[in-house]
Parts: sequence; C-alpha cells; structure tokens
Amino acid sequence: MTVDGDKKKTDTCSFEEERIGVRERAFTKAMVESLPGSFSINDAHGRLVWWNAYHRDEIVGKDESEMSETNAMEVFHPDDRAFALEKMLNVLNFGIEETSEGRVMLRGGPKFQWRMITGKRIIIEDHPFVVAVGIDITERKRFEAIMALRLRLLEMAEHSTAEELLRATLDEAERLTESVIGFFNVITEDQKTFSIRVSSLFRQIKTQLPEGEENAIALDEEEILTDAIRERRSVIDNNYTGSLNCFSAQEPHASFKRILIIPLMRGATVTALLCVGGKSYDYDDDDARTVGVLANLAWDIVSRKRAELSEKKIQEVLLQAQKMELLGQLAGGIAHDFNNMLGIILGNAETAMKREVIEEPLLGNMKAILKASEHSADLCNQLLAFSRKQAVMPIVLDLNSMVERMLTVLRRLMGENISLLWIPERRSTPVKIDPAQMELILGNLCVNSRDAIHDIGAITIKTCRIHVDKSESTAAHPCCKESGDYVMLSVIDNGCGINKKDLPHIFEPFFTTKERRKGAGMGLSTIYGIVKQNHAAIECQSEQGRGTTFNIYLPQHIGYADQEESEQSIVSAGGRKEMILLVEDEPDILNIYKLMLENNGYTVLDAAAPSDALRIASEYKGQIHLLITDVVLPEMNGCDLSKKLESLFPKLKTLFMSGYTTDSINKQVGGELGVNFIQKPFSIDALISAINKIFTLPG
Repeated sequence: MTVDGDKKKTDTCSFEEERIGVRERAFTKAMVESLPGSFSINDAHGRLVWWNAYHRDEIVGKDESEMSETNAMEVFHPDDRAFALEKMLNVLNFGIEETSEGRVMLRGGPKFQWRMITGKRIIIEDHPFVVAVGIDITERKRFEAIMALRLRLLEMAEHSTAEELLRATLDEAERLTESVIGFFNVITEDQKTFSIRVSSLFRQIKTQLPEGEENAIALDEEEILTDAIRERRSVIDNNYTGSLNCFSAQEPHASFKRILIIPLMRGATVTALLCVGGKSYDYDDDDARTVGVLANLAWDIVSRKRAELSEKKIQEVLLQAQKMELLGQLAGGIAHDFNNMLGIILGNAETAMKREVIEEPLLGNMKAILKASEHSADLCNQLLAFSRKQAVMPIVLDLNSMVERMLTVLRRLMGENISLLWIPERRSTPVKIDPAQMELILGNLCVNSRDAIHDIGAITIKTCRIHVDKSESTAAHPCCKESGDYVMLSVIDNGCGINKKDLPHIFEPFFTTKERRKGAGMGLSTIYGIVKQNHAAIECQSEQGRGTTFNIYLPQHIGYADQEESEQSIVSAGGRKEMILLVEDEPDILNIYKLMLENNGYTVLDAAAPSDALRIASEYKGQIHLLITDVVLPEMNGCDLSKKLESLFPKLKTLFMSGYTTDSINKQVGGELGVNFIQKPFSIDALISAINKIFTLPG
C-alpha cells in the first residue's frame, strides 16, 4: 500500500468517526430532550455544562447564551439550598447516587415546584461531573399534605372544637399557598350575615357572633364575598383594591393585593367561605384547586362534628328533662302526703285557738304552731309548683301591664345600689297565666339577680314578641316543642354570673349556690314548674363574672281576653241548715274536717270510702245539699261519686278537695272538676268561704 493510499484510508476513518460522533451526539441530545423532566450536568464547581430545553426554559428561565454562567444551586429554594449542596458534594466526593426531594424555583421565583432529583457522578477526562435528572412531584406533595391533614383532623375531631378544626385547615391552606392570612366564615341561612368567623393561627383570632348582634357582618357590604356567594364559584383577584372588614374587630380593614375565596357548597347553597390572602405572587388555578379540596375535606369533618354535638346536646336536654320530670313526680308525691299531715295540724290548731277558755301562754304556742304550719304549706306549694301540680286560675292578661304594676314593688326590693331598667315590647303582649304565678316568676328572678350583684349594678326587664318557625322548633330551641308566636320575658343582670358546672342543676329543688340561710334553693325550681305548667319554656344564659340572662317564652294568647270577675262579697249561708256529706279516706283528716264544719253550724254526714258514702246517702231520708269529697279515693274517684249521688239528689252541689291539684287530677278524672275546688291544706275560714261561695252562686 502506498503512502497516499494509507492517508486516504486514514482520512476516511476520521470522517467516519466524526460522522458517528455527530450521530451519537444528536442521538444523545434527542434522548435528553425527550426526558419527561429536567436534565443537567454541572462540574465540580457547580457550573452548568449541559442541560435540556426543559431545564433551561421551565427551571432556570435564561437564554441559551447565559446558561453556561449559571450555578446549579441557584435554582433551589433558599430554604432547601444547603440540603441540595450537601447532596451534590456527596455525589462528587463519594461517587454515590443520591435521590432527594426539594423545592426548585421556577424562572427565578418566587413560584416553585416540588421536584424529585436523582444525581450521579460521571468522570470525563479525569474530571468529576454531576448528572442530575428531576421530575415534578408537586401534585403528589399536595395530595400527601391533604391526606395528612385529613388524618390529623380525624384525630383532632374527638377532642377539638369545630373552630379548632377549621383553624388547622386554614393554617395548612396558608402553608400550601404561601399566604399570610386566612379566614373561614360560616354563613347564616338567610345568606346575609356570618354566624361564625374563624381566623388562622397567624392572627389567633376567633369570633362567635350571636344571632342579631350589631357587629354581625353584612355580606352585601363586601362585594367580592357577595360575588363568590352569588356566582357559586371560586374568586381569584390578584389586583384587589378593596379592604375586608371580616377578620376581626381589632383589625377591621385588612388590605391585600391578592386574595383567593372558595365557596363551600351544600347542594345549591353556599354554607361557608374559605379565604386566603397576602401571597407575594399571583394566585392561580392550582391554588384554587388545592384550597378547594382542603375546604371541602375540612367542612365534611366539621359538619359531622357539629351534627354529633347537636345530637349530643339534644340527648343531654332530653336526659335533663327526664330527670326534672322524675324530680317533679317525687316532689309532687311528697307534697301531697305532707299536705294531708299539715291539714290535720292546721285544723286542730285553728279549732283549739277558737276555744274561749284557752289561756294566753297556750294561745301563743298555738299561734307558733299555726305559723310554722302555714310556712310549711307555702313550701309544699313551691314543691307543687315545681312538679306542675299547683292549683292555678289562669286568665288572659297583658304582660307589659302586669310588669308595670310590679315595678314599684320590685324597685323597693332591689335597693338603692341597683338600677332597674324596663324595656317593654311596643305591641300588646297577651298571655294566659295565673297573675299570682307571674308575680312569683318575676319576683324570684329579680331577687336572684339582686343577690348576684355584690355592689352597684343593673337589672333589665325586657319583653318582646317572637315567632319560632318549624326549623327552629326542631333544632334544640328553648321553644322546641311547638312552633308559633311567643311573648318572651327577659331578666338580665350584670352580676357575678353562674359557674358553668352549676348551670345544668339550677332548676333542681334545693340546689343553691348562695350562702347558708340565704336561700332554700326553691326559687328557680318553682319558676321551672310554673313555666312547664303553662306550656312555656325557660332558658338561662350565664358566664361567671359576666352576668346572667333568663328568658321565659310564654305562648302568645290569640283571642279575646277573659273578663275579670268582679269581687263578690262572701255572705253567710243564712241559718246554716245545709246538710253536708263529707268523704275522706284519711281518718284523722276526716275527723278534723268534720269538727271544723260542725263548729261552724253545719250538719255533717261522714264517710271514709265511696261505698260508705253511697250507702249513707241512700239510707238518708232528708236532702243532702253539699258533697265535700277528696278527688283521689279508693274504689272510685270523687267525680264519679258525685255523678252517682246526683242521681239521688239532683240539686246536689259538690266541693272537691285534694292534696294534689287541678292540673294533675284533671288528667285522672277527664277534666270534670269545674271551678269548685279547694287545695289542701286549708284553713277554717278558707273552707267556710268556699262553701258560702258555692251556695251563693246561681243554679
């Protein structure tokens, strides 16, 4: 082979090698460009020596001519940069492959992506280089954060409040969107105001707004919020020029250039708004999707929490009602038996005192017995009121007029250090209730308020008419049994308030927080019984150190007012020639009542059982004018006995008596007692007055 031939062959080989090199480089470049992510090679000093278009355009964001001057570390988030440098040095110095996750700034930031980057060392001409391949894992990181929040909320749900759950959600929404503040507003059913406002931990603010409070936020004052509700879609405003007054009373006008609002939908209704604001760069659809998922996830858990709390509250109310009902039955039974015993004591004491030969020291003793018996009878009446078995004479009255008549007496009771403010309903306030019961309710409440004020204070009495609709009546409203119109009587004080642990017990008999000998613990239990007896409702709102409010809901009366009975002077039944049949199954009571009647000139036939009464009446040849009978008897009740005797004596009149009362025994006898009823225990004068009234009535 000639020299020329060898040279030609060498040139051919060089050309072929160059052509193969070009093909390999083209192939390598095509392969690198087709990678689903970033690709880069940097030297030991961190300078980039090779990159793909994705890394140049999406990550670094520089022209091709500027890329060779770029340091590989500058694309990392400042908080992750030290970690990334450590991993790169491990690859360079030890030749190990590293795969790590970190935040990479996009085109210089501030927006970033989460990326999983794998680094590997290569040696070229004895120089080490790092090959780095990265893929976008932002969606995966968001999903992991959402799932972690879900687990955290589920763990918190058992022991945390709804506000705490919402605040945890807001904190996560702020973190994921790089916001500086967030708030969660629950919207009232009328879509006009917020019922609950919760701000993120950043502000440490939480505000609970009672319905009707003056500082409730009107949504129509916030156009951007109204838009989110009306259009039922997310609102992104990266050039917001307004100011929101929905964060707190302390910061009523928070201004942000960028704001994101997510409406929470239940069906076609917006039930809440989640808002984040103050991001340093624009919000986008990714932010809206992330916050939307967080909001719906949290609201589902919070809704279950609120439903569980509502169910628990209803159960507690029912258990308390059952407890109070049992206490009422026990109190009523004790009062009935005690009344019978008091009847014997009162009757004998009064009979003894009417004797002319009684000496003065003994007369004083008898008066003391009589006074103690009357005091005990009052206590029994309070027990009966609690058990809803007190005898009542309800009439239709205007509550405002009733309160106004009592104001002078109430102000005298309050003393000079307490001011009494009266705020009446402008319209009429018709209710049907026994005036004596109304006086007892208002007097007890005002005395309670007075005792709760240790220095200078104020008590407010207020009336207003309200309507409770069906939705409220099924949502643990104090008037939850029935919807309709009510007259609400409120007594409000600024006294010491009631301890939270004592609130469930305040209506129980003999429960008191007052000092010994300053209260028997029957005032509120008496009110409770009266309220229930009149098909009304009562609630107490109190916080220790911040006063107490009692609200009583009386059914508003619809119809004509009762005509007040004119006072009738009780005249003596001339000559007292009437024959009385007395029926009582307690022998001692029977004997003393018979003696009381005979000492007042009446002729008395007595019977200890209905069968005895029927036998005596059938054998008696004259006219029996009046039957005085206990209602609850063995064999048959007093009403049935009266009907049987009327067949023998058509003109027979009846006076019913009982240690129970009209409200309870009407249920046993079908509501047939009428108006001729006297409550045990009674005095001689009360008995004679009741008899005279019967005989002076027409018919």
